[in-house]
Amino acid sequence: MRLTSITLLVALGPGAALAQDQERFDCLIDPGQVLEIGSAVDGVIDQVFVSRGDTVKKGDPIAKLESKAEEAQLTYARERAQDEGPIDIARSKVALLQKAADRATEMGKRNVMADAQVQEAQTNAEVAQLELRSAQMDQHLAKLDLQRVEAQLARREIRSPIDGLVITRMMGPGEYVYSQAPIAQLAQIDPLHVEVFLPTAMYDRVKKDQVLKVYPAAPVGGEYDATVSVVDKVFDAASDTFGVRLALPNPEGKLPAGIDCTVGFPAE
Repeated sequence: MRLTSITLLVALGPGAALAQDQERFDCLIDPGQVLEIGSAVDGVIDQVFVSRGDTVKKGDPIAKLESKAEEAQLTYARERAQDEGPIDIARSKVALLQKAADRATEMGKRNVMADAQVQEAQTNAEVAQLELRSAQMDQHLAKLDLQRVEAQLARREIRSPIDGLVITRMMGPGEYVYSQAPIAQLAQIDPLHVEVFLPTAMYDRVKKDQVLKVYPAAPVGGEYDATVSVVDKVFDAASDTFGVRLALPNPEGKLPAGIDCTVGFPAE
């Protein structure tokens, strides 16, 4: 019997011998993430920049809401934030009244000017300093308001949070979108997730960061290395199995998601 097995392995070649060293289990290759992309605010969609099958990078625009009112507010806020006029006026007033206060102080020392007039000049200079600080604070607040308006406008631009593919475009220009209503569905395909359920008897044989072979079904085929990323610590008593997830690198996007596969474990 052993001789027959050896003869069969020789006839089939070295690949068959490798297969004898593995136990294989059915698995499924899934996207790394599937996200429904919505809007943080309500509004009418002005533009949608993606269609089904498009590749997107993190930060790429997905859609934009109608934003004419917000853009007008941004222009107004930017002009206010950049206006140095009130500060320049306040500085000039400070310089003028400070000189007057200095002269009054000197004249007071020589008893040429009454103390009340000296105090009035000094008070005017101090008030001018306070007015300058107030003008500077107003500009600071205007800059903060500019940041607020910019943030509000940015919320009307929907951008991709991941690198991936557009699975479905659910809405188009002219449609009214409510907050959190999905505009498009995206899938992350690098890395892919390989989901497999194993008998509980194998629990001690599976370790996180372990590298295993994954064999996608036809017509993809081939052999790929995947790394164990999750080992479930809760068993399914009904089936006497536990779940394992592997991360399968897919930097060029050649492997499709949603395809059956098998995972090879070294035989004991």
